[in-house]
Amino acid sequence: MPMLVSKHIAMLIEDCIKQSHIHVTRLYPAQAVLEIAGGAACFSGTDSFLTQVIGWGFATERDRFGDEITSIEQFYRHQGNPQVDIELCPLVSHWLPLQLGKRGYRLTEMNTISIFDLRQQAIQRPDNTPCLIRPVQRSDLGAWARVVAHGFNCLDAEEHFYHYACAPNVTAFAAWVDNNLVAGGTIAIHNGIADLGVTSTLPLYRGKGVQKALLTSRLHFAKEQGVWLAAVTTAPGSVSELNCQKVGFHCAYTRVKLTLSLE
Repeated sequence: MPMLVSKHIAMLIEDCIKQSHIHVTRLYPAQAVLEIAGGAACFSGTDSFLTQVIGWGFATERDRFGDEITSIEQFYRHQGNPQVDIELCPLVSHWLPLQLGKRGYRLTEMNTISIFDLRQQAIQRPDNTPCLIRPVQRSDLGAWARVVAHGFNCLDAEEHFYHYACAPNVTAFAAWVDNNLVAGGTIAIHNGIADLGVTSTLPLYRGKGVQKALLTSRLHFAKEQGVWLAAVTTAPGSVSELNCQKVGFHCAYTRVKLTLSLE
């Protein structure tokens, strides 16, 4: 039976992701973090995918909402960011997204948060693939970030992927085929929860079981580290989401990104 997803479980998952955001943000020369009501507003540049609010909303009371959201908006204005992006879990109070809508926030993205219960579920044996999966040495992180950026077709994000892989409690994994680095992914571990992310494969090596091998290798690593719950974020209906389902992940909730323009 799949794990029941309570508000407490969702808070643990979002807190793990939040901690990674904070640690990575601290590595940037021009950065700022506002920790507020159990969440965090992070800024690591106007072009960074980490410049957003994460983990906020669970502890927000109606009478504190106005002060909290005003502080968040002022924080990003002070950083010179053109917008506020809030990653909002649907298990927060039902009135909160409605109030954000009244302030002009609009839905700009949706992501599936899927989970794997390492206490109850068996990790599948990887299929026979021509790839070797192992953690990435520090000296190889530059090449790793380059491959991941190419896999996402987002070359401008190479520096951000590199910083993410260098953060505390984050381990980068890579897939090698014939001694060529062809795919990569990360695992961030905080308080017994693992967040599997930043996963991409070079186009030539897709459809060969590489991503599945990366997933199962990181799950084995997580279990060795004493992790009891692993989570992964994917685009709804994507190949990545299907790959996660094939190894045993199931949907916990769909998180939304709400955006307000400050210009």
